[in-house]
Amino acid sequence: MTVTVNRDIFLHPDFNGDLTQYLCDYLNSLIDEELEKEDADFDFIDECASAINSIRDGFIDAVIPVISRKDFMAKLGIRTVRFSKAFAAAIAAAIMLVTANGIIAGATDYNFIEEVSKKIVELFTQSDEAPEPPTQPATTTTAPPVTQEQTTEDSTTTVRTAEAIAVEFSSDFKKEYNVGESFSPDGIKVFLLYDDGSRVQIKQNNYTLKASPDFGKKAGYETVTASYKNFDYSFKVRILNTKETPLLTSVYATFPSDYDFKADNLDRIDLSIMKVYAVYSDENERELTADDYTVEITDISTLFEKKVIVTVKYETVSCSFTVFKE
Repeated sequence: MTVTVNRDIFLHPDFNGDLTQYLCDYLNSLIDEELEKEDADFDFIDECASAINSIRDGFIDAVIPVISRKDFMAKLGIRTVRFSKAFAAAIAAAIMLVTANGIIAGATDYNFIEEVSKKIVELFTQSDEAPEPPTQPATTTTAPPVTQEQTTEDSTTTVRTAEAIAVEFSSDFKKEYNVGESFSPDGIKVFLLYDDGSRVQIKQNNYTLKASPDFGKKAGYETVTASYKNFDYSFKVRILNTKETPLLTSVYATFPSDYDFKADNLDRIDLSIMKVYAVYSDENERELTADDYTVEITDISTLFEKKVIVTVKYETVSCSFTVFKE
């Protein structure tokens, strides 16, 4: 028999519930639950957010292929009530779209609508007793296609967009270190901030904290950066000397005894035979490599002779010597 879908049936309370709101709220709850996991699946979160956007834009059917995908079902767990709700919502959305054109695909009588209607009521209403379904007229006449009317109540569902991360420090946070100490992540909490003013704490194993490889080797301030996806947040900690910390006091260079401090080309002086040493307050010395120090050559030539001053610099100290043109 031909089934007629008239205005009274379409606007019955079983179908007139705010299905769009249910779908969006449900998908938002999935996003929140996934963010709480230590191994949050952000591809899954992005798909939920895209589905919400489609629903809000009026493309309710866009959520059906997402929810019905096998990997999506596996993520939810097919045996859970959550999945049953999502699947039933997808069915209801499909029926609403189909009925908008006055056709019930594959249905031969009104029982199909009635049974799905009851199922939606069971899953989405707080009451234990489902509303009575509409009574089907004994006889029907074919009606022109029915255009779905927009509800007067706008959906208030919003999709949160992550904007930045922020770092908070508890009393366990160590903001000052002595020379030689390693950086500690204790007392640090990282949060993901959304454009609606909300925030979610990020699990420690989901973000990274990066400090300099030379952290703690000398006094001063060190920058530490917290990173999560494409967001960064930097803060500083202080490195202090102690009474026992050996301090750099000077640097000096040595040459073989037969070196005469002369060169054919003063712009390119061969310093491969030079050795450079750093001296510390505890009277210890350390030989430096060519990568540790820098060399500057300054021309101090006069009318009578060509000569340069060679300056060897290491951190805050330096030493100099003169080289003459042969």
